[in-house]
Amino acid sequence: MDVLTGTAIAKLAFDEFIKSGAGELAKKSVGGAIGQLQSTIKKRFAGKNPKAEVAIATLEADNNGAGDKTAALNKLSVYLDDEMDDLLFAENLQQLAQQVINIGKQEQHNATFTINAKDNARVNAINELNATTVNFGDRRP
Repeated sequence: MDVLTGTAIAKLAFDEFIKSGAGELAKKSVGGAIGQLQSTIKKRFAGKNPKAEVAIATLEADNNGAGDKTAALNKLSVYLDDEMDDLLFAENLQQLAQQVINIGKQEQHNATFTINAKDNARVNAINELNATTVNFGDRRP
């Protein structure tokens, strides 16, 4: 497992709020892992660091612009980096972050495409192809 910094973890946990306003992907929570990661970060700062709490609230607010959210993410990253000195907390966060990363990778790899090209149609696939079975043409092996 790679060691993730507080900055990388904050970005992983809250970046979707910047990308899509209300953070639709963050709300879906990639199997709940992002939500758990966010919750762990919020609990860490609750009542302990008002500036971090304001940064989190800014990230989660629907009415703030991307510039405000980016600044808030940068501030939260600094606060979280400082908290990573607590090795038990850091290890817990890194495990949660790794779960989010692994779930994201798994969802990427479980894509299935069925393309029917008829009447001499041409099909172009633009991307990397990693598969165990690829069938082209009318005959199947």
